Amino acid sequence: MQQLLHPICLTLAVTGFLLLCWPPRHLRQDRALAALAGVYGFSALSFLVSLEPVWRLLDDITGRPSTGILGAFGSVVALLALQPVVLAYWALPPDRARKRARVCLAAGAGVIAALAVLFFQLTPAGRTTPQGFTANYIHTGVYQAYLTLYIVAYTVGETVLAVGCWTAARRTDQVWVARGLRVVGIGALLTLGYSAVRLAGVGASLLDLTPPSADAESFAWICADGGTTLTLAGFFIPTVAVHAVPNARAWIRAHRDYRRLAPLWKAVHRAMPTIALQPARTGAVARLRVWDINWRLYRRAVEIRDGQWALQQHLDESVRRAAEQRHRAAGLTGAELASAVTADQLRAALTAYRRDESPQTPTEYADAGTRDDVRTPDDDVRALLRIAARFDTEPAQEEAAPSWT
Repeated sequence: MQQLLHPICLTLAVTGFLLLCWPPRHLRQDRALAALAGVYGFSALSFLVSLEPVWRLLDDITGRPSTGILGAFGSVVALLALQPVVLAYWALPPDRARKRARVCLAAGAGVIAALAVLFFQLTPAGRTTPQGFTANYIHTGVYQAYLTLYIVAYTVGETVLAVGCWTAARRTDQVWVARGLRVVGIGALLTLGYSAVRLAGVGASLLDLTPPSADAESFAWICADGGTTLTLAGFFIPTVAVHAVPNARAWIRAHRDYRRLAPLWKAVHRAMPTIALQPARTGAVARLRVWDINWRLYRRAVEIRDGQWALQQHLDESVRRAAEQRHRAAGLTGAELASAVTADQLRAALTAYRRDESPQTPTEYADAGTRDDVRTPDDDVRALLRIAARFDTEPAQEEAAPSWT
């Protein structure tokens, strides 16, 4: 049963870990997300070292039989210590969350250290399998202490997780977060069946009673792996709701804005190639820009502004006045009016730049008066999108441009 369920859980844990770790900068910005990535990572490690081929490989590497049991139990204790850290950073003020995180991590480190000390006091009994390790060592006092310490820590950790999840689910007003936490709580409760079977095995050994049957062993692993599956899936629901969905929307929006700025950027870039930090790519290559789209979007906005600044010496008052009259007659006001007029000015300035013509009456851009409202890169992108929309939908008519001398 163990070797059947572990690969399934390993796949789920590895998938969750990889998804949470990308992009890495999010882990530096969000401690809850970093702790949750640790939960998935240690969960994957615990399942990996419990697979028989990996178990035997560790025996060969370390020269000590059954080292995988220490890796598995240590990984589980580590993830048990990280789970309440996730809840703390989700539900508590930062100062209290940091204090609780320190307590949980210190407790986890202490248990892992004690498990390591007990493990190396075991007398090696030759090669074993993950399924047969407990049966081979359960009658030794050191292993009974080892297993009891682990199961007590496991039970306490899962109980704390279940209580914490149900408490946090009642307090949150986000439906999907509450649902995910309840699934985690159910998974944590289910794992207690594993604890019960293991403690029963220790008790039977101490009292010279009949050990739990093979069916009880299968039940233990169903509870452990089934509960872990629910826990991992449940944690991922609020992660998707709080992080993945907003990040995906922002990524899609950045790509959309990047494309919408393309006609304006291309027009300015054709006239002034030096505005580009990097050489222009082909359309096919540009569409493959995936992960750094935000940086490319803000860079495109900066390059457009650089070109706009360089073209301002070709702005003529007559173009601005005519554009304002036309767009006011169309009902535009405020920022929309300034953007439409600026688009006309840019179009005429590009024509004048190519002809090397100077204005009779210099002026400034119509959107210069709205620059005080631009405080962030996102504000600047939105302002340029308004200009780009007018620039794209109203094609240039070079023959209508004024002839300046």
